[in-house]
Amino acid sequence: MKKITKSLTVAAISGLMLPPLAQAEIDEIIVTANKREQNIQDVPIAISAFDESALDEMGASSLENVTNFVPGVALFDDRGAGQPTWIIRGVGLADFNSNNTPTAAIYYDEAYMTSNALGGIGLYDVERIEILKGPQGGLYGRNTTGGAIRIASNRPNLEEVEGSISAGYEARYGGTLVEGAYNAPLSEEMAIRVAMQRSDGGGWQDSLVTAEDDNHGDRDSLAFRGQLFYAPSDELEVLFKADIGRDRSETVLGRANGFYSSDYSFNPCAAIMAGRRDETSCIGLHNLVGDPRLPSDQTANGSVVLANSENNRLDNEWTGYTLRLDRDLGFANLVSISSYLDFDYVQYFDYDGTPLDFVQSEDGIPDSETNIEQWSQELRLISFNDGPVTWLAGASFASDTNSTRGSASVKGLADIGFTPITAIETIYEQKTDTWAVYGQVGYDVTDTVNINGSVRYTDEDREIDYVSKIALADGVLFPLGDIQGFTTSLESNWSGHLGMDWRLNDDTLLYAKFSRGFKSGGFFAGFTDNNDTLTPYKEEVNDAYEIGLKSNPSDNLQINAALFFYDYQDAQGKISTPSAASPSGYLTALGTLGDAEHTGFELDALWAPSELPGFSVQLAGSWLEAEISDSDEISFDQLGMPYSLEGIDRDFSPKSSYSIVLRQDKELSGGLLGSAALVYAWRDDLAARSTQLSDTDYGLLGQEGYGILNLRIAVSNESAGWELSVVGENITDEVYTIRATGDDTGSYMDMMGMPATWTLNAQFNF
Repeated sequence: MKKITKSLTVAAISGLMLPPLAQAEIDEIIVTANKREQNIQDVPIAISAFDESALDEMGASSLENVTNFVPGVALFDDRGAGQPTWIIRGVGLADFNSNNTPTAAIYYDEAYMTSNALGGIGLYDVERIEILKGPQGGLYGRNTTGGAIRIASNRPNLEEVEGSISAGYEARYGGTLVEGAYNAPLSEEMAIRVAMQRSDGGGWQDSLVTAEDDNHGDRDSLAFRGQLFYAPSDELEVLFKADIGRDRSETVLGRANGFYSSDYSFNPCAAIMAGRRDETSCIGLHNLVGDPRLPSDQTANGSVVLANSENNRLDNEWTGYTLRLDRDLGFANLVSISSYLDFDYVQYFDYDGTPLDFVQSEDGIPDSETNIEQWSQELRLISFNDGPVTWLAGASFASDTNSTRGSASVKGLADIGFTPITAIETIYEQKTDTWAVYGQVGYDVTDTVNINGSVRYTDEDREIDYVSKIALADGVLFPLGDIQGFTTSLESNWSGHLGMDWRLNDDTLLYAKFSRGFKSGGFFAGFTDNNDTLTPYKEEVNDAYEIGLKSNPSDNLQINAALFFYDYQDAQGKISTPSAASPSGYLTALGTLGDAEHTGFELDALWAPSELPGFSVQLAGSWLEAEISDSDEISFDQLGMPYSLEGIDRDFSPKSSYSIVLRQDKELSGGLLGSAALVYAWRDDLAARSTQLSDTDYGLLGQEGYGILNLRIAVSNESAGWELSVVGENITDEVYTIRATGDDTGSYMDMMGMPATWTLNAQFNF
């Protein structure tokens, strides 16, 4: 099958290459990473940017899809699309609790998303996505130790009535995706733009628990965006945006892994002890209590699993508003951004991935109060680029509240005599208030040398009320963890950067900089019976040193590179601690791991040779070493053995990753344009042996590297405004794990990536 797919792919590309007439060229990309419009080649930051056409080529219908194709970037998603968290250059927080903030901040039309639960928003009617690598503490402030992700929607325009509608049908699993956008000037001063996205079906997993084919994994999401633009004069622009949506999609079911010996004792199997999985000799906890279905009954790619298909789903709803004002003051531009988001988050999840109800959870407060509510106000002055000095100054104020009631059924554990507990519950309310002032300045020392810097002072206070309870077999509720009014405040309030740019010529920029970013401290809000694990943990600080190159040696070639070193202080992460309430004797909690060092190199190249008109190739690669360099912490492996964290490599930090994009455009007869794009992305082990405490941990939680190949072939008629395309995702049917995890009670599972899909798309622009 893979050979046939490869032959068809080569034939499709070759058919469009001979003889092409369209001229491929390197287009200028405008970004706003520095909160002003600039050519991406003039910005001294390592940036990956994608417009709508690039996202289509990658087959990226959601934000988390993008991570597969950006070297040096990985995705942590402990629950299979419920709470995607970006990890950039090895910097990330691998935690599923929605009260914790990611280390790579996501900005949706310049509104900051406070929780990782908000990172699964759909991508539709998008002008551009910018991925800023490295600490961004000066302009973006807190929670940017890894970087920042900026999503820019298409804005209304006053020029013409325009829009688009597209529909896609996935042939293998029956998923559909419908998107639409409409722009209309209401007058010479006012315009509106509305957009929507509807995603449905596409379930690809079957549970062995039920006789019928479950088609689990169906998407069920609907989102609308409306914008009103008003420009009463050349000096004033007003943009109001409203978002509303819901997501009731089914999330990925885990593929259960064996841990115990096939002699049906409670001893670990020899394969796991040696650091490898072997389903022929290893069985699950459910088998020890009489369930006959074995881990080996599942398919390798996770399309057939033991987990119950009634679990693993979302029930999210949100409403958001943003008001932006741009005022030309003559000497500078004044920008005001006000935003509000009301997000009701609910997720049901099967922690054990077995046919039995060992640990089933419900996170969120369905049909009740708001789960996540946030508002923010930012004001900034931006100088015009009319002299040797450019500057920017701003202030921001923000507040958010996270109210969560999480519960989990663990009655299956009581049935096998581990513990009399039948259920656990956590209830918390976390409030965060923050304000900041910041500035950035650049000075042209000469025509070729610029020195620049930014500084930001941030004040943040966070408070939590938390209670955890267990329900005993006789129905009695028993309180465990209990804290009221725990608070934490920033100790490291300053962030920013200092840099120098040297333009060797019109086409080459060298830059060097030091930057500091920080991620807020906070509280572990998962289930625990130990108040010590609830103690506030400190903010983490990343002091980064980077040198980079941005170059266009010719009209047909672009080369960018960056070399960086991170001195990481008080890195946050998971630590396994003793617990009397857990059958395994241990629970995984969040804490401070210690200090870390990250060293890496990145290279991007784009070539559009004039000898091959219409053809281009883009290469991007990353090498990374990231480890805990200094730590006094002790964590316990899955057998309860203690290990020091010092010297352990950081997980979700692949040693190498790269992507290749081949594109060919060709003018066909009758005014038609043909195009083909082949996209391949590879990343090394996300959880290598060096990231695990022991061979046993690697056998249960290791994640090997994988490569994804996507193909897009399209025919369009620009004058008529239509396009037909075929998109193949993971066309080689690569079997890969997106997350290996355990439930702290003796069960383990892998969350698998989706098999090959083929989608037929039709789009009409008017």
